[in-house]
Amino acid sequence: MKQLYVFGSPKASCKNCRKAEAVIEEIIAGREQEFEYRRLTLDSSEAAELGVMMTPAVVLNGEILVLGELPRKEDLKDAILA
Repeated sequence: MKQLYVFGSPKASCKNCRKAEAVIEEIIAGREQEFEYRRLTLDSSEAAELGVMMTPAVVLNGEILVLGELPRKEDLKDAILA
């Protein structure tokens, strides 16, 4: 099972964070059983452990795929579903 984390701002008003979550959820739709998918914030212990200091961020199996920018769906899809 792949670990897939999306980090967003603790404030729900971050539109790029919400967009990143939507992109990830669209990519894994129908494949949820293949992933441990979690939405986290910068104030979580996982953010500190993984070195995530900016949002939005996408982390797959401990590797940061996106940090501080809106992810491109095509790039993420290839990485996540590989």
